[in-house]
Amino acid sequence: MKPLFLLPVLLLTCASLFAEESRPNVLMIAVDDLSDYVSILQNHPGIQTPNFDRLAKRSVNFTRAYCAAPLCQPSRAAVSSGMAPHQTGIYQLADSLQASKQALKAVSLEEQFKRHGYDTYLTGKYYHGLPKSWWPAERINAAWTEKKPPFSDHGPILKGGDEVMGPGVYAIGPAPGGMESMADVKILANTRGWLAQKHEKPFFIVNGISKPHLSFVVPKQFFDLYPLDSIVIPAVTEKDFSDIPDYVKASFLNETDMKQFVNISASPDGLKRVMQAYMASISFCDWVVGQLLDSLDASAYANNTIVILWSDHGYHIGEKEKMHKRALWTQSSHVPLLIHVPGMSADGQSCATPVSLLDLFPTLNSLCRLDQPIPQELAGQNLASLLKNPTLPWPHVALTSHGEGNAAITDERYHYIRYADGSDELYDHQTDPREYHNLAKQPGMAEVVKRLSASIPKTWVPAKHGVKSPD
Repeated sequence: MKPLFLLPVLLLTCASLFAEESRPNVLMIAVDDLSDYVSILQNHPGIQTPNFDRLAKRSVNFTRAYCAAPLCQPSRAAVSSGMAPHQTGIYQLADSLQASKQALKAVSLEEQFKRHGYDTYLTGKYYHGLPKSWWPAERINAAWTEKKPPFSDHGPILKGGDEVMGPGVYAIGPAPGGMESMADVKILANTRGWLAQKHEKPFFIVNGISKPHLSFVVPKQFFDLYPLDSIVIPAVTEKDFSDIPDYVKASFLNETDMKQFVNISASPDGLKRVMQAYMASISFCDWVVGQLLDSLDASAYANNTIVILWSDHGYHIGEKEKMHKRALWTQSSHVPLLIHVPGMSADGQSCATPVSLLDLFPTLNSLCRLDQPIPQELAGQNLASLLKNPTLPWPHVALTSHGEGNAAITDERYHYIRYADGSDELYDHQTDPREYHNLAKQPGMAEVVKRLSASIPKTWVPAKHGVKSPD
């Protein structure tokens, strides 16, 4: 008997059930550490992202999209497998798909495309971390028609430069080598080449953009967009943490991220300088998005290619006195998500319904008619109906988890968090979008808590620790 983990590899050889020429191509743009600061989500003043605006005019802009987990490895593992962290045990950076029996039985998204006759191409960061933390090497090799480096490259580390955030990867400032030094610029040549080719079969291209992941080092022209005296830093409230559970204070507020906020805030204009560098990195990312759109528009495939852009999780630059991610507050989980489907999507419209990156697998499975069955239970929903009509009623909620037993549920109004020890937080986004006031124990909120609690996972697969993986 063949080992179970080889099942998806064997399935790659299955013949496609439908005529390949009738299927759309797919260009997926995966961005690293991009928060909701982009102009289409209007969450930070002064940000300049004209190519996100450009893409939004030709896509459905999901304004309330959430990641499966506020950390690279579990979020990206969820997109690839279609399974939530509680189903696989992939919760942290060091958790390994190769150690998860549940994940190994699954067919990945890229494998599903390949087994249906698609040519599959990968460049840039789609997988996170070290090879041993991902699918077995033979599966990754079989899943891609071609893959080109650099992979998981966060770009140049500024040496001897501005280290207001700390040394090495935490440095900020203009890239010493300019545009030519940026990994994301080098990656563009790979995608341009694939789009310029003549393809006999439909294609699935993934282009991973590493910025704005640390270090916040991008060419000077993007820093010039944001003079320091124009930078606005997030407001904080003095009693913000007075009504949150002790579990949160012990688990999240004592992390390096919180200590770094204190250190940066103590530096002259420290938080402004970090915000400037993060915004510059976002505008550089926006430039890369524009280059990808230009390449698609100049190709023979502009009118029959689905375009999807997503970020793996949100990000804090001082919100709730925190840096980075690793929390279940909305700033850590809210992400950009844009989807264009030729001849189908209500392009130029926004959808305010809460959706999840977990929805990508079932949505693409439907749109591209990848109808061969898969062994795993997908955690997400098919967004096809919302792509046609973004205002349709939607009975589903968005699930985000961070670590075993900690989960957040977001519906059209509320954001509810329940932790492994049973403590909880509840925020009303209509009246409190910055999540200053925890309503979980307030009179009259019991029914809301009960309703949202019903969507918290009942069982959690234990963590599948693998090898230590870089952030």
